[in-house]
Amino acid sequence: MAVYTDVAADELADFLKNYEIGELLSYKGIAEGVENSNFLLHTTSGYFILTLYEKRVAKNDLPFFLKLMTHLASRGVNCPQPVKDKGGEALRTLAGRPAAIITFLEGIWPRKPN
Repeated sequence: MAVYTDVAADELADFLKNYEIGELLSYKGIAEGVENSNFLLHTTSGYFILTLYEKRVAKNDLPFFLKLMTHLASRGVNCPQPVKDKGGEALRTLAGRPAAIITFLEGIWPRKPN
């Protein structure tokens, strides 16, 4: 299970008020992964990924990786992008953890890449 930090529905609803991604319809934890807590968000604007970065991740490293995703996407790489809040920030805090909302890409991960 890759959800190490639970998020209460009311806490998530308050957190999402800082974003312009529509109203929350549902959310569920994503079992895949080993380091962070990930959730699939379904809003009136579509689907998004919420990541809570656990203690194994250095908070000071996160802005670099969030900016890297934006940089890659601006160069034509099909990758998810951080969603900025109403204040222009991509990184916030939720449930005592650094947190980011990322755009959702349709597809599946290859179990045996070649």
